[in-house]
Amino acid sequence: MSFVEKITGTHKHDKMSIHQLKNELISQILKIDNQDFLLNIQERIHKHLNPKELYSVNLAQILAHPTKDTAPTFVKFREQEKEVKSWKDLYSTVIIWVLDMHNIKALDRPIPDHYQGTKYAVANEPIHANGKHFHSEVQHGDLFIEGHGNTEHHLKTLQFIFKSFQLNSQELEIKFLGPSGSDPLIKVTFQ
Repeated sequence: MSFVEKITGTHKHDKMSIHQLKNELISQILKIDNQDFLLNIQERIHKHLNPKELYSVNLAQILAHPTKDTAPTFVKFREQEKEVKSWKDLYSTVIIWVLDMHNIKALDRPIPDHYQGTKYAVANEPIHANGKHFHSEVQHGDLFIEGHGNTEHHLKTLQFIFKSFQLNSQELEIKFLGPSGSDPLIKVTFQ
């Protein structure tokens, strides 16, 4: 029995127009008093209306691809790999890998973000050069990563950090779900 059959009580042999089926579903959904179940239905509808494809790019390529309405799923650098849930998660994961790879426990001076102004990406204390506290700190040992920023800011800062540490940005593999029909050169599979 399909999901729709379970919800509506209809079967494939019942001939119902789309309009009738929509009305039946709406009337039945209005009777449901289970938030988790309704959220599940909402998620299924969203996925159906907004199909996503899985893309794979490296850090050198990522900014050439629009990241609006995307969600990273996986990041890999050399022998390190991890499933991620957001661009902030990917950002802090990669910075931690770079810090650990260079065995950095404390900094002589903070690592700035890509603007190289008064804001830091990583510091010994969660305070920027302008005296403001980090907005969304991620602590790693005695170091603090500023997690605040949009996707583009995170990605540009990662590129700046890779350049600063003389790391090859083409070695960082990023997989993310993006809108169906985007750049086919980097498409991996439909998901």
